[in-house]
Amino acid sequence: MVLGLVGVFYLFPALYGALGRVYAPQLLMSGHTDAVVLVLPGAALGDGTAGQLLGALVAAGAFAAFLSTSSGLITSIAGVLSTDVIGKGSVRDFRIAALAAGVVPLAFALRISALDVSLVVGLAFAVAASSFCPLLVLGIWWRGLTDAGAAAGVLAGGGAAATAVLLTVLGGAGHGWTATLLNYPAAWTVPLAFAVMVGVSRATRGRVPEQVGATMLRMHAPDALRL
Repeated sequence: MVLGLVGVFYLFPALYGALGRVYAPQLLMSGHTDAVVLVLPGAALGDGTAGQLLGALVAAGAFAAFLSTSSGLITSIAGVLSTDVIGKGSVRDFRIAALAAGVVPLAFALRISALDVSLVVGLAFAVAASSFCPLLVLGIWWRGLTDAGAAAGVLAGGGAAATAVLLTVLGGAGHGWTATLLNYPAAWTVPLAFAVMVGVSRATRGRVPEQVGATMLRMHAPDALRL
């Protein structure tokens, strides 16, 4: 259900962009296409009360989404850092981790203000797709995955995607094919993660847990068969 709702949600940005081309084509000519989020309600409904109310609703929804997502991510990152990296999860450790989790992304945000928002979102998803996607897919469906293969694949794919993101943010993406590969790294970092994960797992097949068969059965077999 969640995946279905997310899929429906991601249809709306395309619809919003198409409506923006119809009602606010001047934004496309001037290059200020990001302003369509606030300009479209007034352009479609006029500058009256209805357009202003719809524009205010869109702005409030955007800020609510930004703040809820940011606060949730900061809380999650701070919890992991305070318990697994800094100390034993005390309140003081959590406060320090929360400060670091907020300041570091803020420093990067100052560098990416000139980048297109669609590119920034794509880069963020590329890092996640290059690390968690191969791990989850192979971990759930392939019994030959080892701990060494999983770690190597996450480091290779996620590290390569993170490096591409840093080069893009810092302005070192270059031109031509180099820029394309660095601006859209998931096209090659996801296959890289899968390849490294499979290759290292095959090289360390002796590390496959003995209970992997039972684990796969619990994940995939119907309840009646498992009993």
